[in-house]
Amino acid sequence: MKRFRLFLPLLFLLVPPALAQTIPACGLPASGAIRTATYTLTADCVQTGRLTIATRIPPFTVTINGGGHTIRMDGDELSIISGPRAILNLNNVTINGNFKSHAGGAIRAGTLTANNVSFTNNGGGTMILANQATLTNVYFAGNRNRPLSLGGTASAIQANANTSHTLTNAVFRNNFGGGGAVLLQTGATFTTNGCLTLSGNIPYDIYEGSGTWTDNSTGACSGTIGNGSQAAIAAPALMACGFPAAGNLDVSATYTLTADCALTGAYDISEDVSIRIIGNGRSIRSSRTGYSFFTAATSRLQLENVALEGIRFYNWGIFSAERVKVSATNGGVLLNLGEARVTNALFEDNATASAGGRSVMLTWNSYQSGFASFTDVAFRNNSGGLGVLATFGATIELNGCINFENNSPVDTYVYPGRGGVVTDNRDPNCDTTIINPVTLVTPNQPPSDDSSDDSEDLYNPQGAGQPVPGQENCNIKLGAIGIICRSGGQPPAAEVWRIRPNREGANLPAVGTFVLAVDQPQVQAVAEGFVTCSDDGRVAVRAGLSAEIRHIFELSPKYAAQLKIPRRYIVFSKGPTFEGKTHHVVLENTLEGQVFGIVTTIGDEPPASDCVKRQPAEHVSQARALPTSAPVYAQPVQPKPPQPDGSIIHVVQPGDTISAIAVAYRTHQLEIIMANQLEHMGRWIYPGQRLIIREAGG
Repeated sequence: MKRFRLFLPLLFLLVPPALAQTIPACGLPASGAIRTATYTLTADCVQTGRLTIATRIPPFTVTINGGGHTIRMDGDELSIISGPRAILNLNNVTINGNFKSHAGGAIRAGTLTANNVSFTNNGGGTMILANQATLTNVYFAGNRNRPLSLGGTASAIQANANTSHTLTNAVFRNNFGGGGAVLLQTGATFTTNGCLTLSGNIPYDIYEGSGTWTDNSTGACSGTIGNGSQAAIAAPALMACGFPAAGNLDVSATYTLTADCALTGAYDISEDVSIRIIGNGRSIRSSRTGYSFFTAATSRLQLENVALEGIRFYNWGIFSAERVKVSATNGGVLLNLGEARVTNALFEDNATASAGGRSVMLTWNSYQSGFASFTDVAFRNNSGGLGVLATFGATIELNGCINFENNSPVDTYVYPGRGGVVTDNRDPNCDTTIINPVTLVTPNQPPSDDSSDDSEDLYNPQGAGQPVPGQENCNIKLGAIGIICRSGGQPPAAEVWRIRPNREGANLPAVGTFVLAVDQPQVQAVAEGFVTCSDDGRVAVRAGLSAEIRHIFELSPKYAAQLKIPRRYIVFSKGPTFEGKTHHVVLENTLEGQVFGIVTTIGDEPPASDCVKRQPAEHVSQARALPTSAPVYAQPVQPKPPQPDGSIIHVVQPGDTISAIAVAYRTHQLEIIMANQLEHMGRWIYPGQRLIIREAGG
């Protein structure tokens, strides 16, 4: 009896795989137990269940030669191919998870070797779990893992404790969830050689945890990789509104909207990428039910002066929004697992049908970084879920003027027993209700290219869309006598440049002359008063509003109401013009803040004639050599004669103002403003701009 019982397993092990199960036409069993065998695919395969490689010592070895075909997972088993101690070789094949849930790992093996393999669309777990993996020319894309925790899971490769993985030529694109595309647990080693592309993986590309990543890669991949997949994808093209079409945002950039945007897809913002959207009061709309923006853990998304309709955000990074109106969102505006800061905003008519959801935001502390701050924000007519704002173990701060109006079921909700907190720092005396913080702005368009004119083209001196060298990040125009440049780095910094045309010949670039620089620590060091200034005193930066500037703002009902909101003001002043006018640009809170307003004062003295005398030397910018030439004052406007068709075109020069131009041509400034459709009463004209004084035949 003992000999017979030992002999039965031996006979079972000798049964060839072909006798144990039927091989479909594609060349691979649809499910069941497999042992040492080589399978050569003759067509695409559909897996309806798990293929299990039996465990033994020495291990079974299974080789699948794909011949360029695809194995598609159509079952909901934990794994498609599972052999925790087996040797598995994959060649020239695509493993397509078909968005099914394979929580235990779609591919499990003791030792995995893959050559020219694409791993795509695993739906609810990690694609690869292996003790040792050697992967060459592999492509991971679109794999998803649902947990909101760094520990234990990844979307593409999970390297468990004391495992070893070596990859040569690999692409990881748009893998989402868990700890990131790759998770290295304690003692795991992960080595990358050859080319390596990391794009749109969220929250991390490779989360080292307690493991070790040795990166010997030499650059991004090109051509084809994996099983005929494209290693590189083109950057999204700009839509007519000035924002990219849907896709991966892999390069830091600032996008300024020129029209309303209708989004048709989603955006993945890669690690270490900063995206800034200057809305100019335009709207971004989406009819998607899912999220429109996914931000990686080290990325940044910054929104300014934009209306958002139906837009949802899944944030692991740094999310900031200032002067935004958010409406018509279903399912929750923001799922925040990183840091979110919202200032001067209105959330209105957002809803969710999920009983456990939220209408505006849920902040989550799975990554020990969940934090959200709202300053000067109104929440109106939002409904559904557990409340407007919900926290799951994270912190929500309410600052300044916060208004909750007609929301249901509650304004804020704290998940019981999770350690979340709502810190209420609201101003108890606030009586200002935000109606709509978004203001429509139409930027001045660059002048047309006219080689017969030797005037400056500030925004197109060396080709379409190219700024003057040194001012690539300029986004504020200070009258027609200079510009403020903001770099967008940390800490925030700004520079003032004087722009002059090159008069030696036509089509030569304009020349930017640096005047001064200032950074946020300098501003913070001054409670109120001058921060820094130019040598000649004609350009000054100060903290706080002077009595004269404040009085001008108070004359406007709009500004008078805004002045009641606690905020810090930073004022850039430059002048005087030959008319004795000084232009002031007022920023909110920080050097990267919104423009609060622009005003003009009258006076013959420069705005900081005694700034250098009254300020310590350390407050004067030393970032660049300051100009040492004598002050150059704007000359009176020189009118141009009519052209053969009777029209008169004036090319704006440094120092020109609308009123001075009107005086020179003996017309009214409103006529110039209307003829050229100028915004802000012509305050934002710039050198090189071509203004119609009189139309042809006039």
